Amino acid sequence: MIYAAIIILLALIFFMGKGIPVFLYHQVNNLSNVKPEVFEEHLKILKEKNMNTITLSEYGKKETPKNSVLITFDDGYYDNYKIVFPLLKKYNMKATVFLNTLYIGEKRWGETKIEINGTANYNAIKKYNALGDGTTEQYMTWSEIKEMYDSGLVDFQAHSHKHMAIFKGLEFQGVFEKESTDCTDVFLYGDVLEGYPKFPKRGEYSGKGFIINREFFKKFQEYYFKELKGKSEKEILTLGQKYVDEHIEPYVMVESWEDAEKRISEEFLLNKNIIEEKLGNKVEYFCWPWGHRSRETVSLLKTLGVKGFITTKKGTNSYSPNWDMIRRIELRKFTPEKFKINLMAGRNLLLGKIYGWVS
Repeated sequence: MIYAAIIILLALIFFMGKGIPVFLYHQVNNLSNVKPEVFEEHLKILKEKNMNTITLSEYGKKETPKNSVLITFDDGYYDNYKIVFPLLKKYNMKATVFLNTLYIGEKRWGETKIEINGTANYNAIKKYNALGDGTTEQYMTWSEIKEMYDSGLVDFQAHSHKHMAIFKGLEFQGVFEKESTDCTDVFLYGDVLEGYPKFPKRGEYSGKGFIINREFFKKFQEYYFKELKGKSEKEILTLGQKYVDEHIEPYVMVESWEDAEKRISEEFLLNKNIIEEKLGNKVEYFCWPWGHRSRETVSLLKTLGVKGFITTKKGTNSYSPNWDMIRRIELRKFTPEKFKINLMAGRNLLLGKIYGWVS
C-alpha cells in the first residue's frame, strides 16, 4: 500500500502543469448562473496563479507558454461584449468566442436590456420563422465583435449558423401539453400546440436526420383530441406510436448521408464564410452545438478546413492535444472555490484525464 501511494503521488507530481484546462461559459450577467462578480473572481484567480490565457488559434499554433489556460464562450451573447470584454481588458486576459452567425446584426441602436439565453433564442427563432431574419439585439453586433477581435484579446471561431436541431428518429415520445418555449421545438414545429407529437432530436451536425412535413403535426393533433386525450400515459405512447407508424410515411423524408452532407456543408460554410468576411480572420475550429458529435461530420468538416473540434466533454487537454476532441470544463454554477479546484485538476494532466473518464 505504501509503495502504491508513493507511485500515485509521484505520478501526480510528474503530471502537474502538463494539462491545459479549457473553461466554458455562455452568458455572464445578473440573470445568468455566472454573475459578473463571480466571473471577475475567476479572472483574479487566474492572475494570482500566474496563468497565461491563450486563444484557440494560439493553441493550434502551439503558442502555449507555461501555465496556459483557455477561456471560451459559446454562441455570442451581448453580455460577452458589454460585461466580459471590459473585464478581459482590465486583467489583460484572452478568450475565444464561438459564434452563431444567424443572430448577429451589424450595429446596435440604443440601449439593450439583457435577457436570459433561453428567452433570447426563443424570440429570435420566432422572428426567423416569421420573417426569415433571426438577428437580435441579445447577441453581439459585428461592430462590437470587430472591436473585440482588433484588440488582440478575443478570437472568434465557428459554432454553426443557426445552432438548431434535426429530428433523429420516429419514436413517439409523447405529446406537447402546452406551447413549447424551446427554440429548437419552434424551429422544427413552427407554433408548438397542445397535442403535437414529440420525436427525438439532436443537433443538426450529428448526422442524418428525418425531415417531417408540419402538416403531419396537425393531423396527429386531430387524432390526439379525438382518440388520445384523457387516456393514461402508457396508452397514449402505445396508440400514438401505432398512429405514427401507420400514417407518417407520406409526410417524412429520411435523409441519406449525401443529403446530410450537403445540408451540413452548406450550414457550416455559411457560418465560416460570414465570420471570415466580417473579421478577415481564419476559421479553423468548430465547436459542436450542444456537444452533439458525429464521426462522419468530423471527416466532412476536415475537408472544409476544420483543424480542431471543441466539445462539451469534461476533462483537460495536453500541450499536444487530440484535436478531434478538445475537452472543456463548464462553469454554469461554479463558485470561486470550485473554480480553483477545477483549475488545479485541469492543470494536472493525470487528474484532468481521470475527471474526464469518471464524469
